[in-house]
This record gives sequence, structure tokens and C-alpha cells, in this order.
Amino acid sequence: MRNRRLEVTIRVAIAASFAMLAAGCVTVAAPAPTGKLAVADAAIADAISADASQYDAADLDKARRKLARAHDEVTDGNYRVAQDLAEEAEVDARLAATRARATKSANAAAAVQASIRALDDEIARTAR
Repeated sequence: MRNRRLEVTIRVAIAASFAMLAAGCVTVAAPAPTGKLAVADAAIADAISADASQYDAADLDKARRKLARAHDEVTDGNYRVAQDLAEEAEVDARLAATRARATKSANAAAAVQASIRALDDEIARTAR
């Protein structure tokens, strides 16, 4: 009788150990990447304010498409894919903003150089 109880106790302990082991192996669902989506939204807004739609529309459109896909993946519960797409959208938007600002800066520098040449010509003409 004692052996039978000991055997049952051991079996219950083994079953409980397997249950706890299985529970420990269960993956915890990742939360929705709302922070990454917000950062990507902000990066796109920054690119728009930098006039990326005029100077680098291709990268801005790519960022918008990736962000839209990220939102779709969140709706479908594919949070890891959504996070990756949101990060890519952020990078594309930052690239578009940087290119737009660089182009605007180059245009401003060219305008300043043209003004300097015009002033130099005016000085040379009045010096004669």
C-alpha cells in the first residue's frame, strides 16, 4: 500500500514537472509595436516638413507604404513583422528628410555663390 502511494506521488510529481516545464516553454506573445509605429509616423511627418515630397518623393512614398503595411500586420497580429516594417519605414523617412534638407542646403549655397559672383561683378564694374 505504501509503495502504491509512493508510486502515485512520484507519477503526480513527474506530471506536474512536465506541466511546469511545458508552461515555461510557451512563448509569450509580443505586444503590439505601437511605439515603433509612432516613431515611424513622426519620422514621416518630419520628412514631409522637410519637403521630402518635393525633393525625395520616392523614399517618402516607400516609407509610407511600409508604414501602411506595418499597420496591416498589426491588425493581423503579426507584431514582429509589423515592428520590422515600422523600423524600415522610419529609416526610409529619415533618409528622405535628410536628402531633402541636403538638396535645399545645396540650392541655398548655390544661390549664395551666385549672389557673391554678382556682387564681385558689381564691385569690379564700379571700380573702373
